[in-house]
Amino acid sequence: MGLELFYSFFKIGLFTFGGGYAMIPLIEKEIMEEKHWISKNELLEIISISQMTPGTIAINAATFVGKKVGGIKGSIMATLGVTFPSLIIITLISILFSKDFDHPIVQKIFFGLRAGISAMILISVIKLFKNGIKCKIGIGIFIVTLICLLFSILPPIELILLFGLGSILIHYIKKRGKLK
Repeated sequence: MGLELFYSFFKIGLFTFGGGYAMIPLIEKEIMEEKHWISKNELLEIISISQMTPGTIAINAATFVGKKVGGIKGSIMATLGVTFPSLIIITLISILFSKDFDHPIVQKIFFGLRAGISAMILISVIKLFKNGIKCKIGIGIFIVTLICLLFSILPPIELILLFGLGSILIHYIKKRGKLK
């Protein structure tokens, strides 16, 4: 199982440019649809937890999925698998392009990568929105958070704490039957 986790996350790490959000469609395809290691709700939970914990979505997702599927050994193998391609790629880029980074061909390559990555991130955001917000309270939290971030009313950490605690309170009130 350890090698299978390593290989699956190695493929994800190898073909993902643009960070964790661009990785989400690949995680969905490989880890959810093909391997059936996690559900859609588990992926949403992993993404949420990844936003609240140090580290990148890629490493946190690999660690969480690896732990669920293969215990501690699985989490280590999945984490190594997702990080190893980046180590190889950034080493090659630094060797090959460090002197020619401003070369027009190199700039065109990165221009194309940015455009494709932007599309992948947009798809991830749309899927997260559709699957993560399922009630009026969720829509309200989304709108308030968006406004707070757009206008720098509250920093992200305070928003996470506020809405995390607020969600606990809402759950408690619902449980007591005072909110539907």
